[in-house]
Amino acid sequence: MKFYNRIMLATDFSSVSELAAKKGAVFARECEAELILLHVVENFPEHLTHYKIAHEEMDPEHFIVHRAGKDLDALAEKLGMSEATKEVRLTTRSAKAEICKFASEHNVDLIVIGARGRNSLIDILSGSTAVGVVRAAPCDVFVIHERD
Repeated sequence: MKFYNRIMLATDFSSVSELAAKKGAVFARECEAELILLHVVENFPEHLTHYKIAHEEMDPEHFIVHRAGKDLDALAEKLGMSEATKEVRLTTRSAKAEICKFASEHNVDLIVIGARGRNSLIDILSGSTAVGVVRAAPCDVFVIHERD
């Protein structure tokens, strides 16, 4: 029996997201499901290192989308799932809202997402991205926790 047809992995390229990606890829293979890799960029991330910021003559939006696209390609290759659909979304909304919107628009059956511990006061007050996705997702959510 095939429980899921379309599985989406939401990634921020952190170590816990990589673990979630590995588990999500195994699950997609077992279910014979399509795998979608999604990376959401909230607003313009001014805190990024120089390595991830566009040169002055480059359009920052194009640079961020291009760089994240290359990172998604590398992740898909690492997972042995180069055929996975890859999507980068820039949003003025929260990542959790954009992830849920994407899942709804693309008839996603399962979202796979990594969850880190609460790292900031904002996370404590508003909830993490993973918590927000669990609360608002239009489908099942598989949360992978970071372990020490």
